[in-house]
Amino acid sequence: MNKIKVVNDNLEVVKVDKNINVEYFKDECLGIFAIDEIKLNIEKSCDLELELELRETTKLNFDITLNKNVNLNLNIITNGISGKIQYKYNLNENSYLNVIKFQNVEEIKEMIIVKLNGINSKIDYNFKTISKNKETYDYHIFHENLNTTSNIKNNGICIKDGNIIFQVSSFVPKDIEGCLVNQANRIINLTNNKSEIRPNLYIDCNDTKASHSALIGKFSDEELFYLLSRGISYDMAVKLLIKGFLTSDISNKKIVNIILKNINKYWG
Repeated sequence: MNKIKVVNDNLEVVKVDKNINVEYFKDECLGIFAIDEIKLNIEKSCDLELELELRETTKLNFDITLNKNVNLNLNIITNGISGKIQYKYNLNENSYLNVIKFQNVEEIKEMIIVKLNGINSKIDYNFKTISKNKETYDYHIFHENLNTTSNIKNNGICIKDGNIIFQVSSFVPKDIEGCLVNQANRIINLTNNKSEIRPNLYIDCNDTKASHSALIGKFSDEELFYLLSRGISYDMAVKLLIKGFLTSDISNKKIVNIILKNINKYWG
C-alpha cells in the first residue's frame, strides 16, 4: 500500500507509486502563523495510508484531489499530542473517496472540507476517536454537481477530560439535482463533560434525499442488560460495546487492530 507519514509538520516518509503526485510546501516566513501544506493529486485508482504522529502542537493543511474516474481508499491514523489540521478533498467526475480514520490524540481541532465538484462523485467517510481532552471537528460538504453523494459517519467516545464537538454542514445549491446527503454522528460520553453535535443541512434543491442523526449519551440499559443476562460482567459488557462501537464498518484490519490495542490500553 502507498504510505505517507508526517511527524509534527515534517513529511518523513513518502512511499507512493506513480498514481499519486505529492507536493510539500513548507511555509517558514510567517512566524507563529506558518502552516505547512501537503498536496496530493490522485491520478489513478489506488489505496493510501496516511499516518500522523503529533509529538507537539502541529499546524498542517492537506489538499487532496481525485482526478476523473478515480477511486481512492484512504486510511488515516493519527496519534500524539495536539494539532490544528485542515483536510480539503476535491472530487472530480465519477470519482469515489472512501475514508477510514482513527485518532488517539490529547487534543485536536480539525476542519474538513469536501468539494464534490464532478457529476456522480461520492464520498464515504467513517471516523472513530477516543477523546481524552477537547476535540473539535468542523465539516463543510459542498455538493457542487449533479448526482453527488456524501455519507459522513462520526463515532466518538469521551473518557477522562474528553469532550467532542461535531459540527457537520452539508450544502446543496439550487438546481443541483439527484444528490444524496447523509450524516450520522454519535458520541458515547463516559464523563460528566459536555459534548455537542451540530448537524446542518442547507438544501436549496427539492430533488435531494437528505438525512441526519445525532446521539449523545451512554450505552443503553437494554444493550447492557442483554450482555449481563448472559453472565458477562459489567466491565466486560462495556468493553464489548466499546469494541463494537469503534470497529463497526471498519474493513481495514490494521486500523481495527490499532483500535483494539487502544481499547485494551484504556479498558484493560
